[in-house]
Amino acid sequence: MQEYFDKAIELAKLGVKNLEGGPFGAVVVKDNKIIGYGNNKVLKEKDPTAHAEIIAIRDACKRLNTHDLTDCVIYSIFYPPMP
Repeated sequence: MQEYFDKAIELAKLGVKNLEGGPFGAVVVKDNKIIGYGNNKVLKEKDPTAHAEIIAIRDACKRLNTHDLTDCVIYSIFYPPMP
């Protein structure tokens, strides 16, 4: 599970570095494999729905060619966490 959070942290940092949005990252996992990636792109896309979780879900659906993410788990993180 830690590897999924580590990837989400990496995505959150990338989004901030690229000025895409806030420090949020997410991955969708199925059968112990990451199948969807996302970071906050609200600013870049000028889209208030472009949250990391939504981007990751959209990516997973596209990769699987389906709308059904049964048996998938989403890991989402805000980084760095607030003190």
